[in-house]
Amino acid sequence: MTLLAPRTDEDSVAQTSDQAIAPAAGPRSRFLRNRVLGAAAALALVAALTAGTLSTLSKSVTISVDGAPVEVSTLAGSVSGALDSAGLTVGEHDVLAPAADAPISDGSTVTLNHGRLLTLTIDGTQRQVWTTAATVEAALAELGLDGSRVVFSADRSREIPLDGLALAGSTLHDVTVTDGAGAPVPLTLPGATVGELLADHGLGLGPNDTVTPAATTAVTDGMAIVVTRTVITTSVESEPVAQPADVTTEDSNVNRGTTTVAVQGAPGTAAVTYQITTVNGVQTARSEVSRTVTTQPVASQITVGTKSTLRWEGNQVFFDDTEFGVNWDGLAMCESTHNPQAINGNPSAGLPTYGLFQFDLPTWASVGGTGNPIDATPEEQIMRAKLLYQSRGLEPWACAYAAR
Repeated sequence: MTLLAPRTDEDSVAQTSDQAIAPAAGPRSRFLRNRVLGAAAALALVAALTAGTLSTLSKSVTISVDGAPVEVSTLAGSVSGALDSAGLTVGEHDVLAPAADAPISDGSTVTLNHGRLLTLTIDGTQRQVWTTAATVEAALAELGLDGSRVVFSADRSREIPLDGLALAGSTLHDVTVTDGAGAPVPLTLPGATVGELLADHGLGLGPNDTVTPAATTAVTDGMAIVVTRTVITTSVESEPVAQPADVTTEDSNVNRGTTTVAVQGAPGTAAVTYQITTVNGVQTARSEVSRTVTTQPVASQITVGTKSTLRWEGNQVFFDDTEFGVNWDGLAMCESTHNPQAINGNPSAGLPTYGLFQFDLPTWASVGGTGNPIDATPEEQIMRAKLLYQSRGLEPWACAYAAR
């Protein structure tokens, strides 16, 4: 007979509890339960392993885009994959380092510089270049251009946009410029041609100016440029117009030797326009362009008496004239016995004398006479005698006493 140990209260409670929690199961139920629990544990393990693997494979890469850093987390193993992760593309003229197929690792750095089209026109010659430089100054350095000898249309610090930039420039040249009458001045100026260089310096050419060498000549260092300033102006000047010749009218009712000025003549004036050419400040030409008389000249109107006052008695002439208080008949009587053809060919002293008042030829010429006195009319002979008296009195005549 087997003896059973008596049950305690705890055993009773435990049994009651197990029964309450789960119904009684047979061998198959226990097997299925163990399968489910094993699968769940396996899935949990795979998930944990996957998360750890992904965390281990992800890389942190820095991409420098035109100098600006872009941080990218990627599972890719190459540069191109990292670019794809960042949404970046590489153009034909872009520069990428390392290459697109290069491998990357955590902490790698990739540099991408975009290409920019720079259109350069220097001294009229244009060329197009692709550059990854971000500024004009950097591009010039990249191209090996000496910026200190070229003047550009844009500031050197200006950024070059991604869609490109057109840039014009002129090479600086060391030249000497002589402007008109000025002294030669050494200058450093831009300009592809002589004309452009002068214009840049504010030395424009007037319509009559010339420059040597010609304005279209290409500028070279050391060139001597000479500007000749030609100015053509007009000047209006007032000039006298000569008085016309006297108009003489004879009057038979007026005694011979009497002259009357009816109208006093006078010169006129004219406005004369001259064209004046000045080269480098010196007048080189002056020519008359037009002439307009502003005041008409006037001729003197003279009346000359033709009525004879002489008395002829045979070949003797009598004047009945005492002008200036001189007894001209008395003087003529003493000198020539009133004979207008009288000649004293052998005077006691001096030269031969002729006519009514016995002029020698030099004295006759001194009072305006021409030729020989005996060939002049008696009227002219007494007129010349009166002129001589007005300048020398009776001193020239030996018969001066007879004139008183």
